[in-house]
Amino acid sequence: MSSAQEAAGALPSNFDMNGLSNAFSNPAQAFRMLDKNGDGRVTKDDLQLLLQQFGVNSMAAKVLSKYIFKQLDANGNGTIEPSDLTHANGILSSLMKMKQSGGH
Repeated sequence: MSSAQEAAGALPSNFDMNGLSNAFSNPAQAFRMLDKNGDGRVTKDDLQLLLQQFGVNSMAAKVLSKYIFKQLDANGNGTIEPSDLTHANGILSSLMKMKQSGGH
């Protein structure tokens, strides 16, 4: 199973895709929301906390945050920059479509 399939499978059936899409529609605002401690960095843990706030259980949030973080961390420096968030909606939409189609 690929990590994308694993991440799609971790999405809860009742996941609030619209709420999270709205949250990521403004990358600068999303970055501020993710940067819980205000240090100017968004880590995998920050992303996991956000997913949990949107109703994803902790185990699923861990799987999802790992996959999404890897997709978003464009320069591989271990943190997400505001510009990296421009692709978040596309990644989440792809995962949701994959889940709805049975993982294919």
